[in-house]
Amino acid sequence: MRWDESPRFLLIASVASAVLSAALSLAAIWDHPGYNVAASALALLTALLAYRAFERSTHRRLGRIQREHLILRLRLLPAPLDFRVVAVPDDEAVRFAQELLDVFVEAGWPAHGVYRALPANLASTGLFVAVQDGNFPSEEERRLLMALSEFGMYAVKSTSPRLTHPKALELLVGHRPTM
Repeated sequence: MRWDESPRFLLIASVASAVLSAALSLAAIWDHPGYNVAASALALLTALLAYRAFERSTHRRLGRIQREHLILRLRLLPAPLDFRVVAVPDDEAVRFAQELLDVFVEAGWPAHGVYRALPANLASTGLFVAVQDGNFPSEEERRLLMALSEFGMYAVKSTSPRLTHPKALELLVGHRPTM
């Protein structure tokens, strides 16, 4: 078992650890007192696994394989003339935006830094791919939307007044969607 397993797996491991801890506590009544030490260690492990499951379920992040494959996929796409990663002022969104920025930079896209979202976008939730003019979406936008969706990141088409070139793209990382 790895520390970065899925939240569901971590929660199942946490419950199993709690059950085993309770069983060892009951066994310590009749048998060896060393079972109490093991039960205490398992109780601590239960708390750690539950905390990690909660943390993994409330923070978006790319898995190692997902990241590597996304980089390979982005390298196959023609990079836009300008690319911006923008995030709402939320710690989780900024962290995820930085992670995405690192992926785009590693794939050779012209991206630099995570920018602050415009006031009109502060309540945005999810991912948005913006172009300068929504009436004439670019081929780059369509390809990026397709590539992101292949990796489970569904983005919405949008426009941005910050973009100065028709072939420029902006990826807005909004608040984490609640389900």
